This record gives sequence, structure tokens and C-alpha cells, in this order.
Amino acid sequence: MKSLKLSAYCLLLLLSASCAKQTVTSFQITSLKALDLEETLTRKDELLMAYTLTSFDASNKAVAVSTGSWGVQEAKTGQEFRENAFQPISIPLPKNGKLVATVVLVEVDDYASAQKTLTEIRRYHDYIKIPAALAELADVALTPLKYLSLALSATGVGFQLADRLDDDDLIGQNNTELTYQQALLSADLKVPLTFKGGHLGSSFHYELNYDLRTQTVRVGRTRKPKS
Repeated sequence: MKSLKLSAYCLLLLLSASCAKQTVTSFQITSLKALDLEETLTRKDELLMAYTLTSFDASNKAVAVSTGSWGVQEAKTGQEFRENAFQPISIPLPKNGKLVATVVLVEVDDYASAQKTLTEIRRYHDYIKIPAALAELADVALTPLKYLSLALSATGVGFQLADRLDDDDLIGQNNTELTYQQALLSADLKVPLTFKGGHLGSSFHYELNYDLRTQTVRVGRTRKPKS
């Protein structure tokens, strides 16, 4: 009888573990439209986009990051890139915690160098935990570029991309915060962005849209980066 009770108890534990669920938020760019280009001579911009999700626990401690990228892609005036051109990223949203979604759009001058960095970023297909030493850097509000640097450093890429950027390269950057409570109220947050500006007499205008989509999923095994 005792053995039967023990077996039943073990079975309940297994079922409980197999049914464990967590809240996961994904970042999906839905469109990017080039309305006005920075490059007036070539009439095309070479674009690179990097985006990250950084999650924080209920104590406001950064715990994990997920990174994604797009490009290097040539864009012409009036050209629009749709959702299927962009790879989504996702990350668990801790209970009573929050996440910060970051996106940075850049006009590339050094194609080879930018492509090398993108190759490194794309080695990681899942979220990774933030080392304790780096988590301390996220205790205060960061700019989008600093969030990007934090994410790249956590993945081992370091600060290569952010260090190469200057004011003339940067088309636009944005942080959006989503709390656990907000995600429960609205499972699909749409974020419209407008990047407009000018450098040395030339102007640019881009429209970027992305969604933060939250759902409850069964807990799966975390994938490791490719070697």
C-alpha cells in the first residue's frame, strides 16, 4: 500500500512538472518603411537593425536578455519591409517583473565590419541569463545603446557594435517598458515609431512598427548557442 501511495505521489509530481507554465513575451517587427533617405548621392541606405529584450525580476534585477538583428539591407525611397523579413525574439517575463524592449536602427558605412558583428549576434537563438556583474549595470535606467551593449556583452559579442556608432550613423533608437501586470491586461502591445532627422544637409524619415506579444506556454528546455 505504501509503495502504491509513493508511486501515486511521484506521478503527481511528474504531472505537475510537465504542466508547468510560464509567461513569455515575444518581440516582432511588423514593418519598416523608408520615406526619406539619408544618402542623397547613392539614393539608397545600407541599414542594420539590432533589437533586444531585457527581463527584470520582481526585485528589479536584470536576469536575462534575448537579441535579434536584421540587415545589412539596402533600402530605397518608398521601400517597405514587412513582418516576414524580421526574425522574432522572445524571453520569459518574470512574475511581477518587467521587460525592456530595445531597438536601434543604423545606417552602415563599414559593411564588412557590420556583417561580422551580425554573424556573432545570430549565433544565439534563445535568451541567456545575465551574469551578476553585468546585471548590476542595469540597475539604473539605460539608453537604448547601453541596453544593446549590455545584451551584446552578455552574449559574448562585447561592445563592438555600439563602440563603432556615432551620431551620423544612428537613425533612431527606442526603449519600451512592459510590466508583468500590463502584459496580463494586454497580450499584444503595438509600438509605432517615427525616426526623422538630418545630417550635413541631408534628411531621413523612417517609420518602424513592432509588437510585444505575450502568452502563457509550457516550460521548455533552454537551447544553447551553436558552437
